[in-house]
Amino acid sequence: MRKLMVVLMASVLFAAVPTLAGPLVIEQVSGGASWVVHANQQQFKKTQTSQLIRNEMVNLGIEENLSNFATIFSFHPLDDVRDVTIYGCGQDREKAVVLIDGFFDKERILSLLRMNPQYKEMKHGDIVLHEWFDENQKDSNGTAGQMMYGCFYQDDLIVMGAGLEAVKLAVDVLKGSAENAAGGIFNQAALDAKGAFFQAMGRRVGEMMVGEGPEAAALKQTDRLGLAIGEVDGKFYIDWRLTAKSEEVAQAITKMLDGIIAFASLPNEEQPMLAELAKKVKVSCEQNTVQVRFESDPEAVVQFLKEQWQKKKEEDNKEQ
Repeated sequence: MRKLMVVLMASVLFAAVPTLAGPLVIEQVSGGASWVVHANQQQFKKTQTSQLIRNEMVNLGIEENLSNFATIFSFHPLDDVRDVTIYGCGQDREKAVVLIDGFFDKERILSLLRMNPQYKEMKHGDIVLHEWFDENQKDSNGTAGQMMYGCFYQDDLIVMGAGLEAVKLAVDVLKGSAENAAGGIFNQAALDAKGAFFQAMGRRVGEMMVGEGPEAAALKQTDRLGLAIGEVDGKFYIDWRLTAKSEEVAQAITKMLDGIIAFASLPNEEQPMLAELAKKVKVSCEQNTVQVRFESDPEAVVQFLKEQWQKKKEEDNKEQ
């Protein structure tokens, strides 16, 4: 149970590391999407959390790796990317797409793509689509290598995914010739969260859950989920809301979360900061909605992130 809490908090907190940007434009998301993830880099740059993380990235050598990336691809993943929106339907990777908005050297990127042995071009209306083989990705069977598809919808907007039809549909949504998610039922609290620089929303969530055990069983009885991560008045926060299919299920999930948090709050020599952070997590339940709220000083959050990153790096080094 303690391990589950570590994974939960670390994964959510690591989501705050800037990889994405700009307010979420729900009209750019397909009406058939069951989940969407977005982050606002412009908002993130205004926060103390951002300043602390960027400083640590320099100390840990991550900033140097990003600079090397920029040298090759002619854009910096953090400084030149304004926003990224990722959405899809269920767990099918070929139905997911990513929209990347930023400052790019289009010809430089295309010249690198054309060096791919399996590179092809095709047309979808007036848009040129590109196909290439990415050996660093894995397909739906877990086999190394994945065909990828993408296009420059505009010079500053890239559409990309592992499914050709999904990329075509994403282009049609942007053109306004396919239904968007503006009228869809996503978590309004996550959409409207003040100071949020990361948002994630899902509907029909229970259909996407896999695994066994009480946690998985409870989550399979959920309908909508919303997550917002941000900073307001110098406080880092995580706001997670889940709508269950009934009040009974909501109460069961609340009790489960209370138990996990209570266990994680116990003194732990291996994870001393986890216990302190866990004490700041508050769970509440109203009718069939469960809310989990976490607030902390940015310094404590970034220190926890740093420790988790270092532990993971040590584990990776042992496996090599």
